Amino acid sequence: MNALTVFGFVLLQAGGGITSDVNDFLSNYAVPIIAMVFVVGIGWGVAHNYDKIIDKDNQGTRKEGLINLVWIACYVIIGLTVITILVSQVVSRLNLSIS
Repeated sequence: MNALTVFGFVLLQAGGGITSDVNDFLSNYAVPIIAMVFVVGIGWGVAHNYDKIIDKDNQGTRKEGLINLVWIACYVIIGLTVITILVSQVVSRLNLSIS
């Protein structure tokens, strides 16, 4: 048996393993990473607008602070959606088989 044939056979068997590893990574880590980005984004929004949310100087800024927080949450959701669409497009065009 030729060394190149053996190497090709090993790569063909590993090809299925690579795709299953990628799928396992996405299913095990994608949701927690997305959740972490969302929570960090909301946390940053609260920290950035904290004085307005608690109406520190009694100027009636609570509504403005909460609306700013909603805008930040919307931007985070839109950003995560765009990233998810781009990743799905790349993965759908990615061919992990050896021809």
